Amino acid sequence: MLQRIRDGLQGQKWLTWVILGGIAATFVLWGGAGSLDLTGVGSNAAAEVNGEEIPASDATIAWNDTQQRFSQQFGTEVPEDRKAEIQERIVDNLVIRKVLEQRLDEQHFRVSEAAVFAEWRSIPQFQTDGRFDPAKVAITLQNINKTESEFFRETKADLLSNQLQQGIGASFFLTRGEQQRLSNLENEEREVQYLQLSAEKYIGDAPIEEAAIKDYYDKNGDRFMSAEYVALEFAELRLEQLASQVVPTDADLQKLYDDNRAMYVREESRRARHIVIGVDEGGDDAAALKTAETVVAEARAGKDFAALAKQYSTDPTKEQGGDLGFVTKAQFEGPIGDALFAMNVGDVSAPVKSQYGYHILKLEEIQPTEERPFAEVRAELDSQYRQDKAVELFGERQDQIQSQLEKGVTDIDQVAKDLGLTRGSIPQFLRGGGGEPLGSDPELQAQVFSDATLNQGKIGGPVALGEDRLVLVKVASHHKSAVKPLPEVQAEIVDLLREERGLAAAKAAAEEALKKLEAGEKFEVVAKSLDVAAEPARFVSRGDPSIPAALRTAVFDAPRPGEKPVLKVAALDEGSAVFMLTRTRTADPNANPALVQQQNQQRVYRAAQGDLAAYISEARRKAKVVKNPQVFGDL
Repeated sequence: MLQRIRDGLQGQKWLTWVILGGIAATFVLWGGAGSLDLTGVGSNAAAEVNGEEIPASDATIAWNDTQQRFSQQFGTEVPEDRKAEIQERIVDNLVIRKVLEQRLDEQHFRVSEAAVFAEWRSIPQFQTDGRFDPAKVAITLQNINKTESEFFRETKADLLSNQLQQGIGASFFLTRGEQQRLSNLENEEREVQYLQLSAEKYIGDAPIEEAAIKDYYDKNGDRFMSAEYVALEFAELRLEQLASQVVPTDADLQKLYDDNRAMYVREESRRARHIVIGVDEGGDDAAALKTAETVVAEARAGKDFAALAKQYSTDPTKEQGGDLGFVTKAQFEGPIGDALFAMNVGDVSAPVKSQYGYHILKLEEIQPTEERPFAEVRAELDSQYRQDKAVELFGERQDQIQSQLEKGVTDIDQVAKDLGLTRGSIPQFLRGGGGEPLGSDPELQAQVFSDATLNQGKIGGPVALGEDRLVLVKVASHHKSAVKPLPEVQAEIVDLLREERGLAAAKAAAEEALKKLEAGEKFEVVAKSLDVAAEPARFVSRGDPSIPAALRTAVFDAPRPGEKPVLKVAALDEGSAVFMLTRTRTADPNANPALVQQQNQQRVYRAAQGDLAAYISEARRKAKVVKNPQVFGDL
């Protein structure tokens, strides 16, 4: 959770809780046997672990999130043949979560409140100019639909899990010999000399035979398929269209105002300044309180409050003299709000404790509760009335559309005319790609290419494209996917055949060059005979970006050179290469100590994942797990 917030607070998540990085997924793939029963768990539970139930709502929420993520990524629903597998994985992850929660509790893992808030202070999205900002906490959590208490619990759970992960990771080590062996392998360098033969060099201008073109076309017809599409007629209903047709009277607006007067009342707001005396994790609370009391005394003695804020406050508002602006009671719930809304103008409060430290408040101005007059809010009322009536009309019109379709009406023009829908057409609406202005909504695709719409001449829909738009569709003509005529793709086939022949010729030339090198000819001589430049021999590493990736792979897949050089041909994307390996060496670890340390840490981390997965597997095996096979019902 914390990492997701640090990575951008995008709100996208595959499951609601991921345990220890990829370990949960690894465990699920192992299949963790354990003690498993499929009966005896309540209908309100997804599963039961050692007698403790996992709420069915946890699984439902995770499944809904999964469906939403899948739809956003792939533009379609989760396929039927994948649903059972993904739902099973969701329950398995929830079970692992509960198993670990219980294990952590049994072994007395604990996280203090101070540690949780220290973690909060490190989250960039909770900071302003690098300093912790309580106002940012409220805004950020609101954006991800979390309350402070919910996020507090999740942060605590993450920190507990981290303790376990770090504990197991810290207990793992590699021997010096293992580290050296892995280091030698990763840091190996090979001396290579090579020449490249481009396919383009061998393409030539010779014409491609008609028979070869026809043969290629016959054998590879699936590469030249036209897109399937329909000529589509559509009729749509938009909420904004209905709203523009609504004309409210003054009496309508007055009644709306009278019925909703509470909405047009300005809540009392108060302008205040504050000073925060922060208490860091492990800090001296008594000392902070004493400082706060000193500041209160100075403020009440008449010293400028804004100056005191700049001198003492640990809150970002100190630069503005602690100015909070006008706030309502709803914005400051709890002890701080209680104190602020019990003060009189000019009062300075006693220190008020919160999780951020001690707050000192000064009330500067009060804006009392005030009712906004009808004339001031008339424009808002007009917009609200139109919107409300449009929603009613939208629902009524949707029912009328459904009624027309149930009667078997197939004339989309008549339906549009009778119900006031906007007509349109799309010459090419592609299967899988859709077409503007309707886009490629998966449900719309399903309707357009359904048997009823495609083959039976029926009107498809209504399909909701958002909450404010309904669409009906009618297929005017259907153009199936088919192999394009040969004349249409002949030029493309000629290019493909030239490329294939160029690649084959480059490979043949490389293999011939290899024979010459194996016979003892010098590398430079062979290169000159091919009219290409030979790269000078040099050492390359496994990650060296200066040579083609396919060549680099072939270089390190080849045997190590011994007394004689190793000669090989490598296939490249755009031709072939001939290379010669002469020596190997290991990069000097002392040349970059920081890199060596990083590599060692990565090796230990990778190796420790096995121990961590084994720990989880054993905990799962020993747990008494009862699953509810009907937890997802018909979802």
